[in-house]
Amino acid sequence: MPRSASRSDGEAPAGATTTHVLRLEQTWATRPTRLAGLGLDPVTESAYHVLLEHPSWTSAELAGRLEVEVATADRLVHRLKNLDLVRPSADGNRVRPVNPRLGLTALAARREAELADRRHELEQGRLAIADLIAGLEEVQPQRGGRIADVCWGARNIRSRVAQLADAATSEVIAMSISTAAQPDESVIPTAIRDDICYRFTFADTRLPEPAFLAQLRTLAQDGAEVRVGRVPMSVLVVDGATVVLPVSDAAAGQTVGVATMWLPSAVAALVELFERVWAEAIPLDQPPVDDATTPGPRERDLLALLVAGTTDESAAYRMGISVRTVRRMVSELMDRLGARSRFQAGARAAERGWLRPPAGGS
Repeated sequence: MPRSASRSDGEAPAGATTTHVLRLEQTWATRPTRLAGLGLDPVTESAYHVLLEHPSWTSAELAGRLEVEVATADRLVHRLKNLDLVRPSADGNRVRPVNPRLGLTALAARREAELADRRHELEQGRLAIADLIAGLEEVQPQRGGRIADVCWGARNIRSRVAQLADAATSEVIAMSISTAAQPDESVIPTAIRDDICYRFTFADTRLPEPAFLAQLRTLAQDGAEVRVGRVPMSVLVVDGATVVLPVSDAAAGQTVGVATMWLPSAVAALVELFERVWAEAIPLDQPPVDDATTPGPRERDLLALLVAGTTDESAAYRMGISVRTVRRMVSELMDRLGARSRFQAGARAAERGWLRPPAGGS
């Protein structure tokens, strides 16, 4: 163990500044990582491996091993807690890693479920676009022969969005897939008026950046209703009559223009999509609702066994109940979770924090 780990105050050695943290990140970034697909960056993965080797260390001891400041180690531990890979000890002073067989399996299930949801949302967006294109072919030109136009460049994008928002008479709704610290100027107007209803839905993220949250709270303080949830695409709708869609350069990963449309079928399809996203989204800063259907200890044991890949017969033997009882409990849990498969039930149980190591397991 490096000499710094023996310091009694738990602080990193002199010189363990932001520069040293960046150097640590660069060092680990060059090493192969096998958990990136589960949401762990190289530095967080390194902290996870250290805690697996030392399952009763404090954040200060972790800081000493990694040669970083205790505050940095605390942030790494916080990330791992959010991923349900570590938990505090009973006295709250130490960090205990979750059994990797359970923790990583549940995390993989959550990521798989998230990817499935994203694919479904993307398909919804594609269907909306297909309806839009079909409508363009069927509807006679409107607004003096103009049903859509496109403007290019950052300055023109800001000007177009501001112009349309300023002309609003009742409501401005928008959803944005961006989680950047700066507002998505292709769909989010910067000026909020008291006489207009604003509803904005932003993409939820497990570890939101403080600057991103500050942006959303500023919009809320200015009078907009703000929610976060699963957002399939970015779009702005003004007064239920005008739609703005960003035009992106996929190679550069940048928005290079916006398309403005007044086609009724396109507006109706995108408003319907927004309302579905809005209904499922959560108001900004609202704490999770306590679920009255939270499972009991035996049901938690069963869920953990199923996520770990245990068969019904093996689960019944380990829990001391009949196979028939196991299957009945699984069916009831799937109904309560609204799951169509056992895999989906495990993923949703993990998202709700229902999982724990199985009784009698390691």
